[in-house]
Parts: sequence; C-alpha cells; structure tokens
Amino acid sequence: MKEMDEYLALSHLIKMNTKEMEELNDNLIESEQRYKSLFDHNPDMIYSMDLKGYITSVNHALVQSLEYSEEELLSTHALQFVCDEDHKRVVEHFKLAIHDKPQNFVASIMKKDGGHILSSITNIPIVVNDQVVGVYGIGKNITWQQKAEEEIEQLAFHDSLTGLPNRSLFEKRLRELVSESDHSNQLLAVMFVDIDHFKIINESLGHHIGDVVLRHVSNQLRQVIHSQDLLCRFAGDLFTLILTIEKPADVIDTADRIEEALQLPIYLDGQEYTVSTSIGVSIYPNDSTSADILIKNADTALHKAKEKGRGKREFFTGDMNAFTLERLKLEGFLRKAVQKGELEPYFQPQYCLKTEKILGFEALVRWNHPELGLVSPMQFIPLAEEIGLIDEIGRFVLFESCKQLKRWHDSVAPYLSVSVNVSGRQFQRLSFVYEVKEAIETAGISAEYLHLELTESTMIQNVQYSISIMQELRELGVRLSIDDFGTGYSSLSYLKDFPVDYLKIDQSFIRHLSDDFFNTSDAAIIKAIIMMCEGLSLSTVAEGVETHEQMKLLQEYGCHTAQGYIISKPMPACEASEFLRNFLSVKNSTTP
Repeated sequence: MKEMDEYLALSHLIKMNTKEMEELNDNLIESEQRYKSLFDHNPDMIYSMDLKGYITSVNHALVQSLEYSEEELLSTHALQFVCDEDHKRVVEHFKLAIHDKPQNFVASIMKKDGGHILSSITNIPIVVNDQVVGVYGIGKNITWQQKAEEEIEQLAFHDSLTGLPNRSLFEKRLRELVSESDHSNQLLAVMFVDIDHFKIINESLGHHIGDVVLRHVSNQLRQVIHSQDLLCRFAGDLFTLILTIEKPADVIDTADRIEEALQLPIYLDGQEYTVSTSIGVSIYPNDSTSADILIKNADTALHKAKEKGRGKREFFTGDMNAFTLERLKLEGFLRKAVQKGELEPYFQPQYCLKTEKILGFEALVRWNHPELGLVSPMQFIPLAEEIGLIDEIGRFVLFESCKQLKRWHDSVAPYLSVSVNVSGRQFQRLSFVYEVKEAIETAGISAEYLHLELTESTMIQNVQYSISIMQELRELGVRLSIDDFGTGYSSLSYLKDFPVDYLKIDQSFIRHLSDDFFNTSDAAIIKAIIMMCEGLSLSTVAEGVETHEQMKLLQEYGCHTAQGYIISKPMPACEASEFLRNFLSVKNSTTP
C-alpha cells in the first residue's frame, strides 16, 4: 500500500512538472516571438556582433538602409561598413561595450553604393549567465538632422541674398578680434559702407532691381578686400568691414579700391548705372576699445559723410557728438512718453491659411510725439532698450493688449489671441512671470489666448534660466513663440529643448518668395523650416506677407498662419476692431 501511494505521488509530480514544462516552453516561444518582432520590425537599424566585432544578425531596416543583402552583411566585420575617419572611435566604443558599459556615439556608415549615412549608434552588451557574449548595435539615421543643422547654421550667420556674413557674425567676430588685439596691440578699422540714394533705386526701379544692385555691390566689395578682412551685409544697403591694419592711413587705400571697383557700370533694365557709396570709419583702439562703441562711432561717421553728399568718407572724431546731443533730446522725450499717453498699441491681424479666419493680432507699439510726429519703432525701441525704458514700455503694451483682447472677446470674437513681443531685458527680470499673471488676471482673460514672442538671442543668453521661465509661463497656460526665426543662432538643439508652440519665419525669407529669380533658394529655406517644425510639432507663422502669390505658396508649403500688409497694416485698436467686424461680416455673407 505504501509503495502504491509513493507511485501515485510520483506520477502526480511528473504530470505537474510536464505541465509546468509545457507552460515554460510556451512562455519561451512567446518571449522569442516578441523579441523577434521588436528586432525585425524596428524602424531603426539593429544588428548584433560577437566579441570580435563580426556581425551575427541584422534586421530588415539595416538591410534596406545599407542596400546590402543579409548574406553580405552576416559574418562580415562591422568596421567594414564604418568610414575610415571614424574607425578608431568606433573600436573604442565597442571595447567599452564588451566590458559591460553601454555606449552612445555618432558615426558615418557606408552604403553599398558608396553613399554615407550619419548615424546615432547605441552599443548594448549582450549578457548571458553574467558573461558578455556580444554586442547589440542600434543605429538611428540622423543625416537629415545634420543637413538641417548646416542649413540653419548658414541661415543664422549669412545673408540669404548676397551670401555674405550677416550682422550677427560681424558683431561676434569684432568682439573676438578686439579681445585678441588687447594682447597683441593690433590696429583694427571698422568701416561702414552705405549705397548712396539706394531708397530712390528701390522706389523708382523696384525691389527686384534693388536686390540686383545689392548683389553687384557685394561682388565688387569682395574683389577689393584682403583675405584677412571680413566683409558683411549689416542691414539693408549697409555693408560693414573689419580691416586689420598697420596704420589708419591703410583704410584710405581700401576706400580708394572700393571707389574704383564700383565705377564698373551695372546694366538695369537696359540702362547703364554706376553706384557710389558713403563710408564711415572708426579705429581700434584710438576711438574705443569696445566693439559696440566702435560700431556706433563708425555709424556716426557714416551719417556725417552722408550729410556732405554722395561718395564721401569720414573718420570718427570727437566733435561728431552733435548727433549724440540729438539722441539725448529724443531720450528725454521718450522718458515721458508713457506718462503723457503718447505711446499707443497697434494691432496687426494674423490670418490662418487653413481655415481662412483671423486667429488673432500681434500687438506693436507706436509713439506719436506732439513735436516730432510719429517716431519710427526702429528709432525708439533700440534707444528704449539701451537706456532701460523697455521694461516700462513692455509692461504698458502687455497690460493694454490683454485689456483690448478682453473687449474683443466680449464683443466680437471669443476665440481671438493676442501676441506680445517680449524684450530680452524684460524676459530676464525675476518678476516677469508675476507681471504676466497680473496682466492676465487684471484683464480677465484666459491665459491660452495670450501669446508671448521671444527672440532667439533672448533665450540663449542663459539657456537653463530661460527654460525654467518658459516652463512657468506654459504652466500658466500662456503660449510661446520664437520671433524672427533665422536671424539669430537658429539651433535645432534649442528648438528641441525650449517649450515653445510657434515659430515665426522672418520676413526676409518671405520677401522674394514670389520672384522667379529668387524663388528657388527662398522656397527651399521656407520649406525646410516648415518641415522641421512639423517634426517638432510647432506651428509656423510667416511675417511680412505682401502678395497673394506669397500667400498661395505658403499655403501649399503647409504654413499655418500669415501676417503682413496683404492682410492689413498695423492699426490702432479702434481700427482693428472695425477691420475685424468687416472681415467677419464679409466672411458670414459668403458662407453658404
């Protein structure tokens, strides 16, 4: 009897073990299938290597990307597919991986046709029974990102029309040279070169011809400068040079060569023209040891030269400070402008290219002085930033814009938003977030309808601080946008890290969008920006839209919103309200 009991117990145990073994086997099969699915269907390139670096398995994505067959890849050493210049780094990362240290790096991988794929590669050790028996490689194709970075880098520091370095690069390089010259006693000259009566060329012959003139002048200036000198397009028809000189008289030689080079005629619409320039010069260290003041002094000298007529040259001198006195007068008026009610918010509509509705307005500021008349923002905004009044002006525009938005919500359209520009000084203030919250609560609007526009230069002054402030604003519900994209250091890494909702394409890229001569390059840049924003889930706003053709092209490219004179110029609040009512009236009357 006892033996029978032992037999039954053993039989029961065998049955239980058999069932458990079957369940374990089923689990192993499922686990293997899950792994195989992850391996085979992963869009990233995945492969495994033995301890000597020979490939033991590959997935479909790798086969498709490199265009080799699976048979050609298997049992081949992985270094065979790595570009020569990356060999050493790749080997070092592989050695660390087989010592149980996961690695992440970037390397260039060769395709069968000789092409290259820039890849972000992760090496993960394969551990079996506590022993590393091989390495998994996971590669992500980042070639597009590299190309986009290169395009954005070119965009950030070069002028799209002439191909010359732009103002950002000019100022950066001047500061570097001044710092270097502090130790070497090297003389530098800052030269401002302005095309005489260029405004007349633009107005009489058109902007297209004006651009031809700018390209002609830039090409001629390139011919006369030395290899160590830097030529830039600073703004509009203003070119700047940094010259390394032995004595101030060397600048005269460069100015003579510029004058001679520009005597070469240019043919515009069948007519022969010659161009002259006015030149202003400041010398380091004679006139200043500050890069910013050297720029100001050269600009002052240029204005003095232009007062004397065409083709004149002036070196900066101390007695040119009459210009400074005029500036001080303007400063005195500006300090009282807010209290006297001379500043007024203007509003420019923003038009949705998909729904064909007015989504909101950008708030701008205008100064109407009883003596000076309407003062250009280009004149008083930089002055306000320099003398510390931009905080007061920014607060005024923020609060007034929120109040006006509340009026529109209550009377016309509850879905409208208002975009307000924020200066770097204003943004960096510790109380800025509280100021925004106060403006929202005082006006009684929902935070999501307030959009704040920040420039790239504002955000990169202190990246971590900027991110923290932006996150606080986003927590309030405020939307954020990057203004004038393409005119600063437009880095993809910043776009990825900053919590923004919108990106505004600078008007300099929109201006020639409908001109056949320039359409190819500008269209390519705009398409690249829009495509990049789609990948980053950012909406795009095109500034400076002036023609129906530009609107149509932007719509085709997938741009979300347009803003510019084709829709409306900036208007006082009362005119903006009337514009909105008329727009809604027309829209409703045409809706079936």
